Amino acid sequence: MKKSILTIVLSMLGLFVFAQNQDPNSPVYDYNYTDSTQTTSDSSSTEPVAEETVKVYQRILMPFDSVTNLITYNGIVEQEESGSDSLYARAKRFSEKNLGKGKELYELDKRNQKLVVNGSIPAFAYINKFNKKTIGKFQFKMTILVKEGRYKYTITNFVHESEVSASGGKPVRNYFEYYNNSTSNIQAYDKVLRYADKDIKETIQKFQLAMRDPKLLDEDDW
Repeated sequence: MKKSILTIVLSMLGLFVFAQNQDPNSPVYDYNYTDSTQTTSDSSSTEPVAEETVKVYQRILMPFDSVTNLITYNGIVEQEESGSDSLYARAKRFSEKNLGKGKELYELDKRNQKLVVNGSIPAFAYINKFNKKTIGKFQFKMTILVKEGRYKYTITNFVHESEVSASGGKPVRNYFEYYNNSTSNIQAYDKVLRYADKDIKETIQKFQLAMRDPKLLDEDDW
């Protein structure tokens, strides 16, 4: 019995000595170890994500008539001291001077105090503030109605007629509505409409100025 107890004590003493002399470089499993090669998703990541933004080209908004669905410029001007005959004569004179010549220029209806002008103005592309080049002409129909002390104008049926090329051939004709609704060459067509809008508005300003009564000089102002 004593011999058995002695054997057990010696065995335990041997294990204790082995543990004290264990190689410190021997591999040991670390329960706190995390494999750095594993990928985990972190929803709280604050790294910025690049976003692509596509800027949509903004076309010019042309004035449309809701009935005809055509590009149309119009207005009514009150001039209380202007007679209908004088307004009619001024409109006719302005058209002859600025909107073309020839027998086809007018569709006269003096009885109803109505003047229809098949007019045109030069078309330009504006390179910069000081330079421009000719790109044909803008054709349109301008209807002028006159009454005592007022007049109304409507400009529509716009067509861009290009210049004839150096090699000859017929000019190309396109309605403004085609330019406005086209799904190809959007920026090129839009530029033509922007040029036209500028020139048409300037023509309207000149027309309204020509329709005004001439200023009478005071008898003492001479």
